[in-house]
Amino acid sequence: MNPNDVIDAYVIDVMRRLPAGERNEIGVELRGLLAEMLAGRADNEGRAADDAMVLALLRGFGTPAEVAARYRPPGLTLIPPEQTRGFTLLALIGLLLQWALSLPHVFDGRLSLAGWWLGPGLGAFWWPGFMIMFTLLAAWLRQRGWFKPRWRPGSVDPERINRGALAFGLGWFVIGVAVVVSLPWLVPHLPGALPRVLALDPDFLRVRAWPVLPLWAGSFALLAMVLVQGRWSPLARKLEIVSSAAFVALLVWWIAGGRMFLATPTDQAARGILALIAIYIVLDLAVRLHRRRTRIRLPAPTR
Repeated sequence: MNPNDVIDAYVIDVMRRLPAGERNEIGVELRGLLAEMLAGRADNEGRAADDAMVLALLRGFGTPAEVAARYRPPGLTLIPPEQTRGFTLLALIGLLLQWALSLPHVFDGRLSLAGWWLGPGLGAFWWPGFMIMFTLLAAWLRQRGWFKPRWRPGSVDPERINRGALAFGLGWFVIGVAVVVSLPWLVPHLPGALPRVLALDPDFLRVRAWPVLPLWAGSFALLAMVLVQGRWSPLARKLEIVSSAAFVALLVWWIAGGRMFLATPTDQAARGILALIAIYIVLDLAVRLHRRRTRIRLPAPTR
C-alpha cells in the first residue's frame, strides 16, 4: 500500500462523519497534518515510511470517529452526531415495516383501525425503544474502554474486484435464475400440497413477470464485463445504478400490481419478502452514492 493512499482512506473516513459544508476544508487540513507527521516520523527513524509506520501513526492519532468528534463542539450526547442519521433511518424502517405487515389486516376486515392502532400500531414502537436501550449499553461499554474499535484502512482502490469471488457469485446467479425461471413448470410436479401453495397467478406470469428476464440478462452482462476488466469503470458504475433503480421499480410494480401467487398466505409472504429486498436495494444504492460523493478535493495551486 502507498502510505499516502492509506492516509487518504483514513481522512475520507473522518470526512464522512462531518457536516457536508465543512468536510473538504477539514479533510485538506487533516491530510496535510498527517503527511507532515508521517514525514517527521520517517526522518526520526531514518527510513522511508512503510505500511507499519503509517498504520501506527493513524492508530495513535485516533479512530476516525474520535478525530471527527474533535472538530465538533463538546457535550454529552446519547447518539454520536455522525450516527444520528443512520439511527433515525433504521428506527423508521423497522417501524414502517411492522406497520406494512400488519395494516393489511385492517383492509381485509380482520381488524378495525382502532383495534390495529391500539395493538400492532402502537406495539411497533418497541423497535425504537429496543434500539435506544442497546445504544445506552454500547455507550456505557465504550466509556469503560470495552470494544474500542481499531481503524483499518478500507479498500485503497475500491474499484478493483476480487475475480474469484465475483466468478463464484456469477455461477450462483445463473443457478438461481434457472431455478426461478423453471418454477412454473416445476411447481405442478411437486409433492403434497406444494403445487397449491406455490401456484403462480397466470396474469402475473403473462403481464408482470417477464420484464425480470432482460433485467437479469443485463445485470449478468454487466458483471461479466467487470469480471473481464478486473475493476469497475465509471460507465459500469452508472449502469449498475440504472440497473438497481430498474429492479426497485419492477419490485414495486410486482407488489402493488396485484396477486403474484394464487394462495393468499403465500402471496402476502412474497410481498413482504420483496418489500424487504426493495428496501435493501434502495439503502445500498443510497450508501454507495453517498460514498462516491466523499472525496478529497485539493485546492488549485496558487501562482
